[in-house]
Amino acid sequence: MPEPRLIDGRDMQPPEPLELAVAELGKLAPGEELIMLLNCEPFPLYAILDSKGYRYRSERRADGSNEVRIKKKPDAQV
Repeated sequence: MPEPRLIDGRDMQPPEPLELAVAELGKLAPGEELIMLLNCEPFPLYAILDSKGYRYRSERRADGSNEVRIKKKPDAQV
């Protein structure tokens, strides 16, 4: 399995992390994972992921940041 792609958006200002994530979605191969590290809960991103059929899981880390793991479903729309 390939190494996950990583976007560390903790030092970025919106909408840069969202724009980077959307650009990476089209590059994900089935089974490949995109990990985002953010200082906020990315609700606009969740709406995009839901509408395009991506799976994701968000978890609050010990340092207070959010880790969002995104995978492409086989039938995801790019």
